Amino acid sequence: LGMVMQENGIKPEIEIFDAGMVYNALYYLKKGVLKAPLHFQFVLGAAGGMDATVENLVFLKSLIPAGSTWGALGIGKGHLPIMYAALALGGHVRVGMEDNILYAKGVLAKSNLEFIERTKRIVRELNKEIATPDEARQILRIKC
Repeated sequence: LGMVMQENGIKPEIEIFDAGMVYNALYYLKKGVLKAPLHFQFVLGAAGGMDATVENLVFLKSLIPAGSTWGALGIGKGHLPIMYAALALGGHVRVGMEDNILYAKGVLAKSNLEFIERTKRIVRELNKEIATPDEARQILRIKC
Protein backbone atom coordinates (compact mmCIF):
# COMPACT_ATOMS: atom_id res chain seq x y z
CA LEU A 1 0.00 0.00 0.00
CA GLY A 2 2.87 2.38 0.78
CA MET A 3 4.27 2.00 -2.73
CA VAL A 4 0.82 2.57 -4.27
CA MET A 5 0.47 5.77 -2.24
CA GLN A 6 3.89 6.95 -3.46
CA GLU A 7 2.97 6.16 -7.08
CA ASN A 8 -0.18 8.26 -6.71
CA GLY A 9 1.41 11.19 -4.87
CA ILE A 10 -0.45 10.47 -1.61
CA LYS A 11 1.24 11.44 1.65
CA PRO A 12 0.07 9.30 4.56
CA GLU A 13 -0.72 10.61 8.01
CA ILE A 14 0.96 8.09 10.28
CA GLU A 15 -1.23 7.81 13.38
CA ILE A 16 0.73 6.87 16.48
CA PHE A 17 -0.96 5.45 19.58
CA ASP A 18 2.22 4.11 21.21
CA ALA A 19 5.99 4.12 20.72
CA GLY A 20 6.05 0.80 18.87
CA MET A 21 4.08 2.38 16.06
CA VAL A 22 6.85 4.96 15.54
CA TYR A 23 9.36 2.13 15.23
CA ASN A 24 7.10 0.41 12.67
CA ALA A 25 7.04 3.60 10.60
CA LEU A 26 10.84 3.89 10.83
CA TYR A 27 11.17 0.29 9.63
CA TYR A 28 8.97 0.99 6.61
CA LEU A 29 10.87 4.21 5.92
CA LYS A 30 14.15 2.23 5.90
CA LYS A 31 12.59 -0.36 3.53
CA GLY A 32 11.38 2.39 1.15
CA VAL A 33 7.69 1.69 1.69
CA LEU A 34 7.36 5.14 3.25
CA LYS A 35 9.11 8.20 1.89
CA ALA A 36 10.57 11.05 3.95
CA PRO A 37 9.65 13.54 5.14
CA LEU A 38 6.98 11.75 7.19
CA HIS A 39 3.96 13.25 8.93
CA PHE A 40 3.06 11.80 12.32
CA GLN A 41 -0.18 12.29 14.25
CA PHE A 42 0.20 11.39 17.92
CA VAL A 43 -3.11 10.18 19.35
CA LEU A 44 -2.83 10.08 23.12
CA GLY A 45 -5.40 8.85 25.62
CA ALA A 46 -7.06 6.20 23.43
CA ALA A 47 -7.89 2.86 25.00
CA GLY A 48 -4.89 0.55 24.60
CA GLY A 49 -2.55 3.42 23.74
CA MET A 50 -0.29 5.75 25.66
CA ASP A 51 -1.80 8.09 28.24
CA ALA A 52 -2.41 11.68 27.21
CA THR A 53 0.47 13.24 29.13
CA VAL A 54 2.93 15.91 28.11
CA GLU A 55 5.77 13.55 29.07
CA ASN A 56 4.51 10.93 26.60
CA LEU A 57 4.17 13.54 23.87
CA VAL A 58 7.75 14.75 24.41
CA PHE A 59 8.99 11.14 24.35
CA LEU A 60 7.17 10.29 21.11
CA LYS A 61 8.37 13.50 19.47
CA SER A 62 11.95 12.53 20.34
CA LEU A 63 11.62 9.31 18.31
CA ILE A 64 10.69 10.78 14.94
CA PRO A 65 13.21 11.62 12.21
CA ALA A 66 14.45 15.18 11.81
CA GLY A 67 12.49 17.00 9.14
CA SER A 68 9.24 15.19 9.93
CA THR A 69 6.08 17.14 10.57
CA TRP A 70 3.80 16.15 13.41
CA GLY A 71 0.61 16.93 15.21
CA ALA A 72 -0.97 15.69 18.40
CA LEU A 73 -4.31 15.29 20.05
CA GLY A 74 -5.48 14.14 23.42
CA ILE A 75 -8.67 12.22 23.92
CA GLY A 76 -10.85 13.14 26.87
CA LYS A 77 -9.34 15.06 29.76
CA GLY A 78 -5.97 15.14 28.00
CA HIS A 79 -7.35 17.19 25.11
CA LEU A 80 -6.32 20.67 26.23
CA PRO A 81 -2.98 19.78 27.89
CA ILE A 82 -1.87 17.96 24.73
CA MET A 83 -3.06 20.83 22.53
CA TYR A 84 -1.12 23.38 24.57
CA ALA A 85 1.99 21.19 24.65
CA ALA A 86 1.88 20.44 20.92
CA LEU A 87 1.63 24.12 20.09
CA ALA A 88 4.42 25.01 22.54
CA LEU A 89 6.67 22.29 21.07
CA GLY A 90 6.16 23.43 17.47
CA GLY A 91 3.66 20.80 16.42
CA HIS A 92 0.24 20.96 14.87
CA VAL A 93 -3.14 20.10 16.37
CA ARG A 94 -6.24 18.20 15.35
CA VAL A 95 -9.57 18.97 16.97
CA GLY A 96 -13.14 17.85 16.61
CA MET A 97 -15.81 15.44 17.67
CA GLU A 98 -14.03 12.48 16.09
CA ASP A 99 -11.67 12.60 19.08
CA ASN A 100 -13.77 14.25 21.80
CA ILE A 101 -17.49 14.61 22.38
CA LEU A 102 -17.18 16.71 25.53
CA TYR A 103 -16.35 20.38 25.15
CA ALA A 104 -15.63 20.64 28.87
CA LYS A 105 -16.09 18.35 31.86
CA GLY A 106 -19.73 17.25 31.78
CA VAL A 107 -20.57 19.45 28.77
CA LEU A 108 -21.41 17.74 25.47
CA ALA A 109 -20.10 19.53 22.42
CA LYS A 110 -22.78 20.85 20.08
CA SER A 111 -20.60 20.78 16.97
CA ASN A 112 -17.04 20.75 15.67
CA LEU A 113 -17.30 24.53 15.38
CA GLU A 114 -16.96 24.90 19.16
CA PHE A 115 -13.63 23.06 19.10
CA ILE A 116 -12.44 25.03 16.08
CA GLU A 117 -13.32 28.41 17.59
CA ARG A 118 -11.61 27.55 20.90
CA THR A 119 -8.51 26.35 19.05
CA LYS A 120 -8.37 29.57 17.04
CA ARG A 121 -8.50 31.59 20.28
CA ILE A 122 -5.75 29.50 21.88
CA VAL A 123 -3.52 29.73 18.80
CA ARG A 124 -3.94 33.51 18.74
CA GLU A 125 -3.18 33.76 22.49
CA LEU A 126 0.08 31.88 21.84
CA ASN A 127 0.99 34.41 19.11
CA LYS A 128 0.78 31.76 16.41
CA GLU A 129 -1.26 31.61 13.22
CA ILE A 130 -3.67 29.12 11.72
CA ALA A 131 -2.31 27.86 8.39
CA THR A 132 -4.34 28.52 5.28
CA PRO A 133 -5.03 25.49 3.06
CA ASP A 134 -2.16 26.52 0.75
CA GLU A 135 0.19 27.00 3.72
CA ALA A 136 -0.82 23.59 5.10
CA ARG A 137 0.04 22.00 1.74
CA GLN A 138 3.47 23.67 1.88
CA ILE A 139 4.08 22.56 5.49
CA LEU A 140 3.11 18.98 4.67
CA ARG A 141 4.86 19.09 1.29
CA ILE A 142 1.85 17.88 -0.66
CA LYS A 143 0.91 19.01 -4.15
CA CYS A 144 -2.86 18.92 -4.54
